[in-house]
Amino acid sequence: MSTSSVRSALRWTVALLGAFALSGLAGCPSGGRSSDLIAGKIATNKDQDIVPVSQAQVMVRPLTVDPEQKGADEQPEDPVNLRGVAITNDTGYFEIAALSSDQTFQEYGLLRNWKYEITIQVPGYYIYKGSFPYSKGGQEITIELEEKGADVLDTSGVIEIDEKAIQTGAIRRGN
Repeated sequence: MSTSSVRSALRWTVALLGAFALSGLAGCPSGGRSSDLIAGKIATNKDQDIVPVSQAQVMVRPLTVDPEQKGADEQPEDPVNLRGVAITNDTGYFEIAALSSDQTFQEYGLLRNWKYEITIQVPGYYIYKGSFPYSKGGQEITIELEEKGADVLDTSGVIEIDEKAIQTGAIRRGN
């Protein structure tokens, strides 16, 4: 192969790679709106201090078009199928930039001028559900979770503990 044919083949390869890259950008999930983002911080109040909650599952889903806003995005499919999911980091921070469908397995950008429902779940805390409007760009949400109480104290005297019946260690099987 001559040097000129290698150069020609290389130019075609570079041109094809560039075309594929551009077509990939045109079909990106956010529809070219990389600034659309729902982000926030999840925290709790412990002994009068605001403490971040890490490893919380955050899920947002579109509910309805926001009647107070004009120019809402068209729904790409039934909104019941769409969800955005994130896990909070050590500082309680999360980001959601796209919605995924659990039916068609497609990914879409956030729907502008819609009302969303947010659900937050993390062991040791009550599940949080709420709604908020989303218009466009970056939107920050701050939510304070309520910790579940785990200690139960029986002061009625009705429940008696049979210390002999409490077993620890290996599981005993019948004789």
